[in-house]
Amino acid sequence: MVAGEKQSEFTKIGVKDIEIGKPLLHPLYDGNRVLLLKRGAIVESAHQCEILIQRGLYRNLNERSTPIEQAPVAREAPTSRESMSTLEATKIRIGDALQMQSSAEAPRLTVKLIGYLKNRGLIVSVPESEGEFVMLKEGQSFIVRFFSGQNAYAFTSVVARQTSVPFPHVHLSYPREVRGLEIRKDSRIDVDLIASVSLDGETGVSAGKIVNLSTGGAALRAKGRLGGKGDTINVKFKILINDMQSFTVFDSLICTVTEDKSDPLMPFLHGIKFIKPEQNMTLAVAAFVYQKIVGETR
Repeated sequence: MVAGEKQSEFTKIGVKDIEIGKPLLHPLYDGNRVLLLKRGAIVESAHQCEILIQRGLYRNLNERSTPIEQAPVAREAPTSRESMSTLEATKIRIGDALQMQSSAEAPRLTVKLIGYLKNRGLIVSVPESEGEFVMLKEGQSFIVRFFSGQNAYAFTSVVARQTSVPFPHVHLSYPREVRGLEIRKDSRIDVDLIASVSLDGETGVSAGKIVNLSTGGAALRAKGRLGGKGDTINVKFKILINDMQSFTVFDSLICTVTEDKSDPLMPFLHGIKFIKPEQNMTLAVAAFVYQKIVGETR
């Protein structure tokens, strides 16, 4: 116990004090008064509850216990472009990248799916930071995000165990439901990407900045006009997908050119459409767009 701490401030929690599948009304701590679950987190299963109780679970009597107005983001009511499904229905594949985040302020940890067993659990690689494994706590709750096909997905999961035998991996609880968000071809994200631009048939290269991006085109700023409506340009830019850099190259058609002085350094705004892009380039941009959308909307 922390020196000077009053034992009466904390009370031990039992199984009957936790409602499975509902947001916690107050933070929960272990026997050393280390925070395990924040207020609003969800205990997904009886198995997770048993793990927490075995460790010794406490709440601080001085902290508020009021109803939660909103459930965690992975359980909000779906909009017209969203749906609820099961994990197996998402057609998730072994080796797919997943992002784990314990709270909105916490860093996103990237792992790879090693395998899963329906209604039992998932096995993923151990997340790394600066070349070192990140140690996760048993019972710690995460929002897990990934994309598959034309959809971005998110679900709540809990760390059941982290082990290095026979190799480093993490066991996660199996989600009861997965939230899916349809990502359309015209879905756009705001970005700030430096681009290299050349006019078709010319050798000169100009600098530009992509400020809006979709799988089918982009909004491109430049110091001057890069061409007129109907001209073809070649655009190169770099994107970051799951901490890996990818260089993309697109032949593009200029659809619009306007002067927008909201950015005095690059006042000319070009609306461009990608022309017959290579499949690997399209997939790279799709992954980048999906990654941003699933992060920003969760």
